[in-house]
Amino acid sequence: MRLLVTGGCGFIGAGFCRRVKKQHPYLTLVNIDKLYPCSTRASDLTTSLGNYTFIKGDIADTDLISKILETYRIDTIIHFAAQSHVDTSFTNPMIYTQDNVVGTHSLLEASRKYGGIKKFVQISTDEVYGENTHGVSSAFNESSLLKPTNPYAASKASAEMLVHSYLHSYNLPAVVIRSNNVYGPGQYPEKVIPKFLFQLMDNKKITLQGSGHQLRSFLYIEDAVDAILCVLFQGEIGEIYNISSCDEISIKDLATDLIQRFKHGDPVDDHICYIEDRNFNDKRYWIESEPLAKLGWKPQWTLERGLDETIQWYKTVDRMTYWSNTNFTALVWGGSGWIGGQFQKVLRNRGWNVVVATSRADNREAVLEEIQQHNPTHVVCLIGRTHGPGYSTIDYLEQKGKLVENINDNLYAPLVLAGVCKSKGLHMMYMGTGCIFEYDTEHLCDVSDASVANGFTEQSRPNFFGSEYSVVKGFTDRLMNEEYADTVLNVRIRMPISSNDCASNFISKIIAYKNICSIPNSMTVLDDILPCLAQALEQGVKGPLNATNPGVIEHSTILKWYKELQNPDHTWTEVSNTTLVSTLVKGARSNNRLDTTRLTTLFPDIPTIDDSVRRIMMTASFAGANIGKV
Repeated sequence: MRLLVTGGCGFIGAGFCRRVKKQHPYLTLVNIDKLYPCSTRASDLTTSLGNYTFIKGDIADTDLISKILETYRIDTIIHFAAQSHVDTSFTNPMIYTQDNVVGTHSLLEASRKYGGIKKFVQISTDEVYGENTHGVSSAFNESSLLKPTNPYAASKASAEMLVHSYLHSYNLPAVVIRSNNVYGPGQYPEKVIPKFLFQLMDNKKITLQGSGHQLRSFLYIEDAVDAILCVLFQGEIGEIYNISSCDEISIKDLATDLIQRFKHGDPVDDHICYIEDRNFNDKRYWIESEPLAKLGWKPQWTLERGLDETIQWYKTVDRMTYWSNTNFTALVWGGSGWIGGQFQKVLRNRGWNVVVATSRADNREAVLEEIQQHNPTHVVCLIGRTHGPGYSTIDYLEQKGKLVENINDNLYAPLVLAGVCKSKGLHMMYMGTGCIFEYDTEHLCDVSDASVANGFTEQSRPNFFGSEYSVVKGFTDRLMNEEYADTVLNVRIRMPISSNDCASNFISKIIAYKNICSIPNSMTVLDDILPCLAQALEQGVKGPLNATNPGVIEHSTILKWYKELQNPDHTWTEVSNTTLVSTLVKGARSNNRLDTTRLTTLFPDIPTIDDSVRRIMMTASFAGANIGKV
């Protein structure tokens, strides 16, 4: 047998490859993996040795697959490669179609043309059945109707249909495996069990989506690999095999079990944070696997034993190397600025190669030349004009003669980068601003319950034109969304805060002000948001994204905490917005709340603005940057 494994550096694929290398070293084993962030870079899987060959590549590259099939005389394919994180499929569904559907179709087409495949094993999921509302008494079996309820499951069902069509139209010898939730050592921490484990080990609260009453059946990785090998060697062509587990548990009970293991004697609820549920969250999957049982398979691992082994592994793993992201290169414009320096550090800590651009972004030819020189996977645009000589705020742009500078730096240069990236098919992140909106009759301010306030969404059009800066940035925002949403992640931040005291930090600014206007606002804590933006780049997220911590906070709240926690002698005077605009600043200031539904769906662990600012006040020191008198 000469095996091609796709996605063999993913969680289940890695478990399969390691087992084959150990128990069947005589088999030819070729592993092709694109090395997404959830893939392991462990040397035993990324180094070719003996009968094992690793190839970094994309299954959608039909020419590459064809070459592999011919070169290694492949006769069997085990197709693991897929986007599998359900939460992300709600916010970036097209990448699931591309990888799971188009990728599978490309693999099938290469196999058809090759003509030498004796068995094609499609690894699918129990989620293709949709929600099981009948429970144990009516488990889904292999002939049950497919009714997927989320984009991930729909993409896997679509891939199955293509496999089925090639089986019947071209006699491709295929089988399909549908599995319950697999867990165990090596799983990327976007999945529920490792995510909970890392939250507990990092002394954070476990985040439960919705009520936590959703039921899931968990299958240990070694049992899953046993089942796949059983189908590989004994499964009949044209058949479908469920891999089921009897270890069903609610997500809340799972969280409770893990909390009790780590936080002995503590009240469980002290370590749980309930967050917004998915757009749709299946309450239960329950399947049976009689055809697989007839082949002789049955699970060997209980949930308790499997969790014991899993916890021990996660306690010792080096997170920064096991899932290192060394395949990403960011070419950064604006990398030497305050935010640029912090974002560079975040990317490098995640294993990125970071290059700070030296060309001017408003010079298209120079930009093209630099991109050709460095061949980045991503472009990051952090440029923008917010201040200048004699001014530490956007009032710099209110001066006569600054319109050209404003338009060039805040409109033309970002659009040059966006246009070049679109022409090159490069993913770009543009850091814009949320200071392009103003509370109105539709978007009211409710600081007492910000969760129900009607915030500005990613689809909202700018409605604030009180400053030259916001006017130009508002049009840049619209163009990014209308012309470049298919290649650009358009990030909106507001009043950026971080744990280091400097003139650009919003906390440092308002400490230095004598007079403040206190209105509830959305704000961005960079310590929380920048790691999320790095993940968003890795996941290929595009389109507008409101990148502020959930909720709103008032200027006076921040100052009261500063006075309470750091400087009891601090004083300030509160003024009205009318007084502020008419006598203290040159341009009006935007006040708004941004809706963060998309952000929290992508990254459920984001703390609220109150919790995050309070934490920073308790852990970082602020002297108050000498930046102004307002």
